[in-house]
Amino acid sequence: MKKTALLVLALISAASAQATVYECRDGAGRKVYSQNPGKNCKSLDLGKPSVYTAAPAPTKQTAAVEAPAAKPAPDNSAAKAELAAAQKALAEGKNIRYGNERNYAKYLERIRGLEAQVKAAQEKVNAAAAGKDAH
Repeated sequence: MKKTALLVLALISAASAQATVYECRDGAGRKVYSQNPGKNCKSLDLGKPSVYTAAPAPTKQTAAVEAPAAKPAPDNSAAKAELAAAQKALAEGKNIRYGNERNYAKYLERIRGLEAQVKAAQEKVNAAAAGKDAH
């Protein structure tokens, strides 16, 4: 079964080069995939191959953290909301390991970035609280 799946994947990747793939039946009635047509073969329509990037798509949480506020609020509610979003993104980020992070150092680098966002948001909350106390 694994060999069949690997063969299909190999043929699909070969299909990206515009090659036709045929599904054939051998003498024992098993399915065999080939690029060469023969008897007991039918052409497969595999469609257009998909292209994927290694970089993960941004999540709503990270987009909310990266977007700057339009104008600072009189209180620190915006800073607190940004801190909460950054903390949530960090918690979710620790539970996910992307395919391009097979090297553990890449995972740690992404987590350090999320931790830096949390720290920056915490500093904004502290600065807003200090500014409120000064007035």
